[in-house]
Amino acid sequence: MTRSLVPVILLVSLFAGGRPTLALQGNNAVGGRVGTLGIGAEVTVAVNERVAIRGGIGFLGFEVDVTERSNLASNRTAELSLPGALYTVGAEGSFGVLRAEAGLLMRSGDPVYEITYGTGASIDIGGGYYREPEVSTLTTTHVSGSVAPYALLGFAPSLSPRIALLVDFGAAFPPDAGFEMSAAGDPAVLSSSGFRADLETERREAEDDAGVFLNVWPIISIGLRYGLR
Repeated sequence: MTRSLVPVILLVSLFAGGRPTLALQGNNAVGGRVGTLGIGAEVTVAVNERVAIRGGIGFLGFEVDVTERSNLASNRTAELSLPGALYTVGAEGSFGVLRAEAGLLMRSGDPVYEITYGTGASIDIGGGYYREPEVSTLTTTHVSGSVAPYALLGFAPSLSPRIALLVDFGAAFPPDAGFEMSAAGDPAVLSSSGFRADLETERREAEDDAGVFLNVWPIISIGLRYGLR
């Protein structure tokens, strides 16, 4: 089963099938959100006055120039590419204006961070020293399991036939998270045992520097919900 089919099956089973959905159709809500889960839409179905099932999709899929934020040496640029889409499905409990939610997050791809070296740039990779064009780009990909559990706390009133503001804070915890590194440049250099060893050292050091953040996808989201009751 491909990654793209997983969220479709989950959302269809929750919102489009069978008697449970029909029985709750008077307590549904739709909405939109923006934040670290992307820009997208969501559907909420109440189980009772305090518990609801919530699912959504957010679109990212853009590239960001992070050269200034990366504290790089001169003569190089950095770009961060984010996954095209993030899917969430979970159960939320409401306690007045407070909500707690737990569920699963699925993403369509992996975040990629790429450094491009300018002409003649001097490069330190894992303690080995190289010069452009021996190495022209260094790419780091954050890889993990395709499905990650998440938990969050939020603020919003219970489902009601009016527009409400939602604010969520939390995190997803991708399993088996790590970095993969690759480079472009002179094939003779890149295929050498010395460079491969330096690249592996650089990869391990990057994981050590990331620490606990390697296994965390922060969730900060603001949205609007409209009750259909």
